[in-house]
Amino acid sequence: MKVKIALAVFFLINIFFAGIDGFKWKTVHSQHIDVFNLDKDQLPKKVKPDAPETEWIVVEDHIRYEVAVEKSKYEAKNLTMDDIELWEIVDKTPFEWHQVDYYLEGDIKEIHTRTFGKQKCDRVRKGTLFWLKDGRKCIYWAKWSFWDCRPDGERDTETYIFSDDKRE
Repeated sequence: MKVKIALAVFFLINIFFAGIDGFKWKTVHSQHIDVFNLDKDQLPKKVKPDAPETEWIVVEDHIRYEVAVEKSKYEAKNLTMDDIELWEIVDKTPFEWHQVDYYLEGDIKEIHTRTFGKQKCDRVRKGTLFWLKDGRKCIYWAKWSFWDCRPDGERDTETYIFSDDKRE
């Protein structure tokens, strides 16, 4: 009789733990599919039937400007990023501009060029550069001109239409 009770208890415990293990197994394996870690070939390619034919192109972004640097550092090829960085002043509030002590004030322009595919577009903005006594160069920029995407033969490289200019 003791053996039958022991076997019955043993089977009940096994059935109980088997049920728990089975429950754990089902919850572990019922997770959602992580679509961000799937192989790219397994993802469906959805293209609308009326979509235009596409072409992937590389866009190169290039910004060009002039900045004043110490002639001795330039000739010695000893310039650092701090020598060419411009600190943009958004509104002239950090300074009392009639009290600012600086080495140099000059007008510069920045040319922003984007080349993509078989096209090139430029825009320009003018600015006033102040070389401060602590070595920083701060710039107060005007607004950007409109993008000029005309072919090179049709462009007048010295004439840009600025957004604050009036069109005639």
